[in-house]
Amino acid sequence: MSPTTLFTCSSIAVLMELFPYNTRSYQKNIMHYMDESLATGTPLVLESGTGSGKTVCAVSSTISYALKNNKKIIYTTRTNAQQKQVITEIRTIKKRFPNETKNVVTVGMQGRTHMCLLAKNNPELQKGSADELARLCAEEKKKVRRGRKKGCPYFRKGVENEEAVKHALEWMRAVLPTAEELVKYCEEHTLCPYEINKLLVQDALLVVVPYIYVFDTNLRNMLLDWMGVGEEDIILVIDEAHNLPDYLRDLLSSQLSAYMLNSCLYEIERFGDPSLLARGVTLSRFVKDLNNIIFELRQRFLLGGDNKLKYVEKKDALLPPNAVVSQIAEKYSLTTQEMEKIISALIAYGEQIQTAKQKQGKLPRSYIHKLGVFLSFWMNIDDEHYIKLIVDETDGKNPRVEAYCLDPSLGANIVHRFLTSIHMSGTLSPLDEYKDSIGLPESTMLYSYPSPFPKENRRILYVKDVTTRYDEIKNYKGMIKRIQQYIAEICNTTNRNTIVFFPSFDFMNICIRDGLLKKIKRLTYIEEQRMSQHDLMDVIQRFKEREGEKNNGSVLFSVMGGRISEGMDFPADELEVAVIVGIPYPKPTARQRGLQRYYQRKFGKGWEYTVNAPTARKLLQAIGRLIRNETDRGVAILLDKRAARFKRYIKDIQAADDVIQELQSFILEGVQVYPP
Repeated sequence: MSPTTLFTCSSIAVLMELFPYNTRSYQKNIMHYMDESLATGTPLVLESGTGSGKTVCAVSSTISYALKNNKKIIYTTRTNAQQKQVITEIRTIKKRFPNETKNVVTVGMQGRTHMCLLAKNNPELQKGSADELARLCAEEKKKVRRGRKKGCPYFRKGVENEEAVKHALEWMRAVLPTAEELVKYCEEHTLCPYEINKLLVQDALLVVVPYIYVFDTNLRNMLLDWMGVGEEDIILVIDEAHNLPDYLRDLLSSQLSAYMLNSCLYEIERFGDPSLLARGVTLSRFVKDLNNIIFELRQRFLLGGDNKLKYVEKKDALLPPNAVVSQIAEKYSLTTQEMEKIISALIAYGEQIQTAKQKQGKLPRSYIHKLGVFLSFWMNIDDEHYIKLIVDETDGKNPRVEAYCLDPSLGANIVHRFLTSIHMSGTLSPLDEYKDSIGLPESTMLYSYPSPFPKENRRILYVKDVTTRYDEIKNYKGMIKRIQQYIAEICNTTNRNTIVFFPSFDFMNICIRDGLLKKIKRLTYIEEQRMSQHDLMDVIQRFKEREGEKNNGSVLFSVMGGRISEGMDFPADELEVAVIVGIPYPKPTARQRGLQRYYQRKFGKGWEYTVNAPTARKLLQAIGRLIRNETDRGVAILLDKRAARFKRYIKDIQAADDVIQELQSFILEGVQVYPP
């Protein structure tokens, strides 16, 4: 629904107590529904256009309520950029209302991978999981407490120099640093940012964390212990909530690859090859047989096996529920009980390896332990909510078996324990789909606000003679060439900063190999698939600043659904043209078909919930990079005739008979706004 409720002056005054800016009418409405959620404990799902101020509305509303009712707030984000935005808004509120918020402490938490200075300076440790780094951290602390001159120097400084810790906490209370700023400060002062954060969390009114701190059981319990409260006294805010269902599916899924099994063999060479059963089955033999089973499943289900069934570009396939375990059990004539004993032996041996590595000051990783955990999970999952897959995206180099979770609500049950939960995004429609996927109650409040900015400042066009639809690209060889011609002409027509969003890195690389960069007469930057966050931010900054091209703008190649299209701000003239290449439909994989069947069976809306809605969200996220405030102007051009099917979601989309002419006209209309 699109609420237009009017509120009394007195209620608005209460809502605006800690709002630091001049308010707009739609922001008053947003804060009213947040206040209703806080007062009644009813979850709120809110869709509000990119740049509409959702973050500051949520921060000011929840802080005001928490101060009056002795509650605390956990604000979850997907990316570091979103976390920074929350901290920025809180700083603004404290500056605007110093007396009312003098005791408001905020802490920005990230995982040990980002906050551990030992890991920052050690590429091997950077690969560690949260659990592995926690074990290593515990060992380093033991060394310090035993009085040795060994152990983590950053932790030792905190133990030995109380004054340095005191100054750090005072600095944090005064500055409210982002996680990155805290890491920098602690590195300069030889302190552990993770430990310093822990000391302040107990006093924090609001803690900003990645999703995993809420949805991983161990991390959540640890965080709540630090905060000293239970879920019932915490307000949960989930920002960019459209990411949550896929995040939870991935969190609840598990896989076993040929690479992991080869890593098990390396561990066996180093630590020994024990027998798993009295009948003399060695660990190495067991691992090699599992590896053979994975390749046999690949041959049978992906390549057709003896049936000579060939599938072009087939990357995954469904497996029977008893696959893998049944082959192993048959090979060794194992009972279920014997299989469980083997799994227990794998886990126990893996823990011994973890402990040995931990004492050596190395990353306490054991692939044998991972193997045992995986097999236990594989044997005991609920087949109603999972599918089992054989997956090969490496042409036989590293195939894997995977247990893929179809139902994200299995991991979202925790949200019901909080005082209330506020789920926000600029792209959540259809709201019912999000509510159903996460398993929120029928009483959940669902509200959608259109973009509040002038419609004439944004134009969304699509062309009718190209598509990235696989069949048409395959059968008409000139299609990709025509798409590339459009991209080059659009980029060369304007001197405004332009981002080209490709449907995938593969498609982007095809265009680059075909010589597209040579056809574009402007400085062009490229987001690479495995680019680090630091390198990506450097590229974005140079693109924004039009480095070396002050009067000619820049071009940036990126992908839909990636870090740039969903998490980056480009205000004013930092971005004025977005070219969206193709419609980012999910690939028709076995995984996707299984998900669609599950949603059809559960909700009767398989296509709408698993294909249409996610595709529209990706499109809207990319388009949303253009307009961040009332004065921003921008034009989005969709290079795919199928764009017409999304008018339900993108109401102002128009077909372009001459897209270059319409682009030129739009730029001329706004030439006085952002002079060239």
